[in-house]
Amino acid sequence: MTPSPTHLHLGAIATVTRYREGLQRSGHLCELFGGTSEGGLKQSLEGTIGRFKPDVVHAHDALRTGVHLLGSRTPWVVSLSGEDLHHDMLDDERGALVCEVMRRARRVLVPSPAAGLLVEERLPDAVGKIDVVPRAAVRLPTGGTDLRRSLGIPRQRFLVFLPGGLRPIKGQHRAVPLVRVLRAAGADVEMILAGPEQDPAYAQELRDQCGPETGVRVLPTLAHDRMGAAYLDADVVLNTSLSEGAAPTILEAGILGRPIVAADAPGNRDLIRHKETGLLFASETDMAKQVMALYRNRSAAGALGVRVRADFQRRFDAAREIDALLSAYAAA
Repeated sequence: MTPSPTHLHLGAIATVTRYREGLQRSGHLCELFGGTSEGGLKQSLEGTIGRFKPDVVHAHDALRTGVHLLGSRTPWVVSLSGEDLHHDMLDDERGALVCEVMRRARRVLVPSPAAGLLVEERLPDAVGKIDVVPRAAVRLPTGGTDLRRSLGIPRQRFLVFLPGGLRPIKGQHRAVPLVRVLRAAGADVEMILAGPEQDPAYAQELRDQCGPETGVRVLPTLAHDRMGAAYLDADVVLNTSLSEGAAPTILEAGILGRPIVAADAPGNRDLIRHKETGLLFASETDMAKQVMALYRNRSAAGALGVRVRADFQRRFDAAREIDALLSAYAAA
């Protein structure tokens, strides 16, 4: 089960689609529920479960899909999103609902050991039924339209790419002054933000803030077949999130060997080792300093890209992801 509408939850649909394809390659029958761009469902969840008669139902995102399984007699598991872990679980209104989903689920799937410890601290009822299923880093196709060429960005200009859904927790507003600060220091820099408008008010505020900023563009969601090429076009991939689960954008950029500058936030620390496989920043000033350092030392930036790709290939293998998933299903 994936949150809908899927054009607003690109990370979720990428994850569950990868799960489905991996399960099918392993010889299992798997049906995706809620996977329409408009959010429309062909039939009710109860009807689908009754027709398909699954061994297990997997809800990806406790708040947005897991609540629909409360009371279900079919064995079910839930995998937690970054928003479940760091936002909804702590919310005065939604927190009780997220915790109830985790209490009722047969297994609770988290992307890292640190996330598992966080759940156990906040919800002792989950102790003993948590499975760590690291998200796979899958190389995207890179033959899409060249962003630089389509937007008229010179090859020699340093390009910062900030992908991700436009909503407050992603923190894109923190990067708005970045280009102005770096250009004032003599850098030839441009920045592109791209992602679905998950919070219309925030997205509009962000566009208003970026409007007067020279060298900053906010693009609509890029098609999946363009994202790989967009990463390769970038000199640095930026993540400004206040918290994450396991950011798909970091995994996608890293496996393509792109240098990453990311917020030193829960979730990001599980993916990036500071100064070894990427750079983590604690403030907007640190962010600007780190991007400037990579601008001035392209060989160091390239070395970070090489190391993060090797690290992700080792730690976030697609076959290992499916093995961990099947282990959780067997336990359920």
